[in-house]
Amino acid sequence: MIFYTVPVSNYCAKVELALALKGIEAIHQIPPGGYGSENYKVIVPTGTVPALIDEGLVLSDSETINEYLEEKFPKPALLPITIGDRATTRMLSRFHDLKFEPLIRALFKHMSPSQRQEAVIKEKYQELDQQLSLLERMGHFSPYIAGDQISLADCGFAPTILLATKMFKAVNMPLTLSQKIESWQMKMSEHPIAEPILSKYAMAVDDWLQIKLSS
Repeated sequence: MIFYTVPVSNYCAKVELALALKGIEAIHQIPPGGYGSENYKVIVPTGTVPALIDEGLVLSDSETINEYLEEKFPKPALLPITIGDRATTRMLSRFHDLKFEPLIRALFKHMSPSQRQEAVIKEKYQELDQQLSLLERMGHFSPYIAGDQISLADCGFAPTILLATKMFKAVNMPLTLSQKIESWQMKMSEHPIAEPILSKYAMAVDDWLQIKLSS
Protein backbone atom coordinates (compact mmCIF):
# COMPACT_ATOMS: atom_id res chain seq x y z
CA MET A 1 0.00 0.00 0.00
CA ILE A 2 1.43 3.38 -1.05
CA PHE A 3 0.27 6.62 0.55
CA TYR A 4 1.11 9.80 -1.35
CA THR A 5 1.28 12.71 1.04
CA VAL A 6 2.83 16.12 1.73
CA PRO A 7 3.69 17.28 5.27
CA VAL A 8 1.59 20.46 5.42
CA SER A 9 -1.69 19.05 4.03
CA ASN A 10 -4.43 18.73 6.63
CA TYR A 11 -6.24 16.27 4.35
CA CYS A 12 -3.12 14.11 4.26
CA ALA A 13 -2.94 14.28 8.06
CA LYS A 14 -6.59 13.20 8.14
CA VAL A 15 -5.75 9.99 6.27
CA GLU A 16 -2.51 9.48 8.19
CA LEU A 17 -4.52 9.51 11.41
CA ALA A 18 -6.87 6.83 10.08
CA LEU A 19 -3.95 4.67 8.94
CA ALA A 20 -2.24 4.96 12.32
CA LEU A 21 -5.36 4.42 14.40
CA LYS A 22 -6.06 1.23 12.45
CA GLY A 23 -2.44 0.10 12.61
CA ILE A 24 -2.19 -0.13 8.81
CA GLU A 25 1.28 -0.12 7.31
CA ALA A 26 1.73 1.98 4.19
CA ILE A 27 4.73 3.38 2.35
CA HIS A 28 4.60 7.16 2.70
CA GLN A 29 5.84 8.95 -0.42
CA ILE A 30 6.02 12.52 -1.68
CA PRO A 31 4.40 12.78 -5.14
CA PRO A 32 7.12 12.48 -7.81
CA GLY A 33 7.57 15.90 -9.39
CA GLY A 34 5.22 17.39 -6.79
CA TYR A 35 1.45 17.09 -6.62
CA GLY A 36 -0.21 18.37 -9.75
CA SER A 37 2.81 17.46 -11.87
CA GLU A 38 2.52 15.43 -15.05
CA ASN A 39 4.80 12.76 -13.55
CA TYR A 40 2.47 12.34 -10.62
CA LYS A 41 -0.66 12.37 -12.80
CA VAL A 42 0.68 9.28 -14.56
CA ILE A 43 0.22 7.51 -11.22
CA VAL A 44 -2.72 9.45 -9.76
CA PRO A 45 -4.84 10.98 -12.56
CA THR A 46 -6.23 13.81 -10.41
CA GLY A 47 -2.72 14.89 -9.39
CA THR A 48 -3.97 15.58 -5.88
CA VAL A 49 -2.99 14.52 -2.37
CA PRO A 50 -3.70 12.50 -0.39
CA ALA A 51 -3.78 9.45 -2.60
CA LEU A 52 -3.68 5.76 -1.81
CA ILE A 53 -2.68 2.89 -4.05
CA ASP A 54 -3.64 -0.59 -2.91
CA GLU A 55 -3.24 -3.60 -5.18
CA GLY A 56 -3.78 -1.52 -8.31
CA LEU A 57 -6.67 0.49 -6.87
CA VAL A 58 -6.02 4.26 -7.00
CA LEU A 59 -7.97 6.50 -4.62
CA SER A 60 -7.47 10.26 -4.42
CA ASP A 61 -10.01 11.74 -2.00
CA SER A 62 -9.45 11.74 1.76
CA GLU A 63 -13.02 10.83 2.66
CA THR A 64 -13.11 8.04 0.08
CA ILE A 65 -9.76 6.73 1.30
CA ASN A 66 -10.84 6.69 4.95
CA GLU A 67 -14.14 4.99 4.11
CA TYR A 68 -12.21 2.40 2.10
CA LEU A 69 -9.84 1.77 5.00
CA GLU A 70 -12.82 1.39 7.35
CA GLU A 71 -14.41 -1.22 5.10
CA LYS A 72 -11.25 -3.16 4.31
CA PHE A 73 -9.87 -3.02 7.86
CA PRO A 74 -12.98 -2.86 10.08
CA LYS A 75 -11.09 -3.28 13.36
CA PRO A 76 -10.39 -1.16 15.23
CA ALA A 77 -13.51 0.62 14.04
CA LEU A 78 -13.57 4.33 13.27
CA LEU A 79 -17.34 4.29 12.80
CA PRO A 80 -19.79 3.51 15.64
CA ILE A 81 -21.90 0.36 15.85
CA THR A 82 -25.45 1.58 15.27
CA ILE A 83 -26.66 2.75 11.87
CA GLY A 84 -27.81 6.08 13.30
CA ASP A 85 -24.51 6.82 15.01
CA ARG A 86 -22.62 5.82 11.85
CA ALA A 87 -24.75 8.22 9.81
CA THR A 88 -24.11 11.01 12.32
CA THR A 89 -20.36 10.43 12.15
CA ARG A 90 -20.42 10.54 8.36
CA MET A 91 -22.48 13.75 8.51
CA LEU A 92 -19.88 15.36 10.77
CA SER A 93 -17.03 14.22 8.57
CA ARG A 94 -18.69 15.62 5.46
CA PHE A 95 -19.48 18.85 7.30
CA HIS A 96 -15.73 19.16 7.81
CA ASP A 97 -14.93 18.64 4.13
CA LEU A 98 -17.74 20.67 2.58
CA LYS A 99 -18.42 23.52 5.01
CA PHE A 100 -15.65 23.90 7.57
CA GLU A 101 -12.32 23.23 5.86
CA PRO A 102 -12.96 25.41 2.76
CA LEU A 103 -13.06 28.49 5.03
CA ILE A 104 -9.48 27.77 6.10
CA ARG A 105 -8.31 26.93 2.59
CA ALA A 106 -9.59 30.28 1.34
CA LEU A 107 -7.05 32.01 3.58
CA PHE A 108 -3.91 30.20 2.41
CA LYS A 109 -2.74 32.97 0.10
CA HIS A 110 -3.54 35.60 2.73
CA MET A 111 -0.82 34.26 5.00
CA SER A 112 1.63 36.09 2.75
CA PRO A 113 1.77 39.80 3.75
CA SER A 114 2.10 40.79 0.10
CA GLN A 115 -1.26 39.17 -0.75
CA ARG A 116 -3.09 39.72 2.51
CA GLN A 117 -6.52 41.30 2.59
CA GLU A 118 -7.57 42.06 6.14
CA ALA A 119 -11.24 42.30 5.20
CA VAL A 120 -11.21 38.74 3.83
CA ILE A 121 -9.49 37.42 6.94
CA LYS A 122 -12.05 39.09 9.22
CA GLU A 123 -14.91 37.76 7.11
CA LYS A 124 -13.59 34.18 7.25
CA TYR A 125 -12.92 34.52 10.98
CA GLN A 126 -16.57 35.37 11.58
CA GLU A 127 -17.76 32.57 9.31
CA LEU A 128 -15.46 30.07 11.02
CA ASP A 129 -16.69 31.17 14.44
CA GLN A 130 -20.24 30.41 13.30
CA GLN A 131 -19.19 27.01 11.96
CA LEU A 132 -17.44 26.17 15.22
CA SER A 133 -20.66 26.96 17.09
CA LEU A 134 -22.58 24.75 14.69
CA LEU A 135 -20.04 21.94 15.10
CA GLU A 136 -20.47 22.17 18.86
CA ARG A 137 -24.22 21.73 18.47
CA MET A 138 -23.93 18.92 15.93
CA GLY A 139 -21.28 16.88 17.75
CA HIS A 140 -21.37 15.00 21.02
CA PHE A 141 -17.88 15.74 22.40
CA SER A 142 -18.15 12.95 24.93
CA PRO A 143 -15.16 13.19 24.81
CA TYR A 144 -14.69 12.76 21.03
CA ILE A 145 -16.70 14.59 18.42
CA ALA A 146 -19.04 11.72 17.55
CA GLY A 147 -19.15 10.00 20.94
CA ASP A 148 -17.03 8.07 23.40
CA GLN A 149 -14.71 6.56 20.76
CA ILE A 150 -12.37 8.29 18.35
CA SER A 151 -13.83 8.28 14.84
CA LEU A 152 -13.43 9.41 11.25
CA ALA A 153 -14.88 12.78 12.28
CA ASP A 154 -11.95 13.40 14.64
CA CYS A 155 -9.49 12.47 11.90
CA GLY A 156 -10.63 15.43 9.81
CA PHE A 157 -11.24 18.09 12.42
CA ALA A 158 -8.11 17.53 14.53
CA PRO A 159 -5.53 18.70 11.95
CA THR A 160 -7.81 21.35 10.45
CA ILE A 161 -8.63 23.09 13.73
CA LEU A 162 -4.92 22.91 14.61
CA LEU A 163 -4.13 24.54 11.26
CA ALA A 164 -6.81 27.20 11.71
CA THR A 165 -5.57 28.08 15.19
CA LYS A 166 -2.02 28.59 13.97
CA MET A 167 -3.07 30.55 10.87
CA PHE A 168 -5.23 33.05 12.74
CA LYS A 169 -2.59 33.47 15.43
CA ALA A 170 -0.06 34.26 12.69
CA VAL A 171 -2.20 37.18 11.49
CA ASN A 172 -2.80 38.45 15.04
CA MET A 173 -6.40 37.29 15.25
CA PRO A 174 -6.30 34.46 17.79
CA LEU A 175 -9.11 31.97 17.30
CA THR A 176 -11.38 31.59 20.31
CA LEU A 177 -12.39 27.99 20.98
CA SER A 178 -15.15 26.99 23.37
CA GLN A 179 -14.33 25.01 26.48
CA LYS A 180 -15.97 21.96 24.92
CA ILE A 181 -13.82 22.10 21.79
CA GLU A 182 -10.69 22.90 23.79
CA SER A 183 -11.32 19.85 25.99
CA TRP A 184 -11.72 17.70 22.88
CA GLN A 185 -8.51 19.13 21.42
CA MET A 186 -6.68 18.30 24.64
CA LYS A 187 -8.08 14.76 24.52
CA MET A 188 -6.75 14.35 20.98
CA SER A 189 -3.34 15.66 22.03
CA GLU A 190 -3.23 13.04 24.78
CA HIS A 191 -4.20 10.14 22.53
CA PRO A 192 -1.13 7.87 22.29
CA ILE A 193 -1.57 7.21 18.57
CA ALA A 194 -2.95 10.56 17.41
CA GLU A 195 -0.54 12.74 19.38
CA PRO A 196 2.68 11.97 17.42
CA ILE A 197 0.94 12.60 14.11
CA LEU A 198 -0.61 15.87 15.26
CA SER A 199 2.71 17.03 16.74
CA LYS A 200 4.50 16.28 13.48
CA TYR A 201 1.79 18.08 11.56
CA ALA A 202 2.02 21.11 13.88
CA MET A 203 5.73 21.42 13.09
CA ALA A 204 5.03 21.21 9.35
CA VAL A 205 2.46 23.99 9.66
CA ASP A 206 4.93 26.15 11.61
CA ASP A 207 7.55 25.70 8.88
CA TRP A 208 5.00 26.53 6.16
CA LEU A 209 3.82 29.63 7.99
CA GLN A 210 7.37 30.84 8.46
CA ILE A 211 7.87 30.69 4.69
CA LYS A 212 4.55 32.34 3.91
CA LEU A 213 5.00 35.15 6.44
CA SER A 214 8.37 36.06 4.98
CA SER A 215 7.12 36.22 1.38
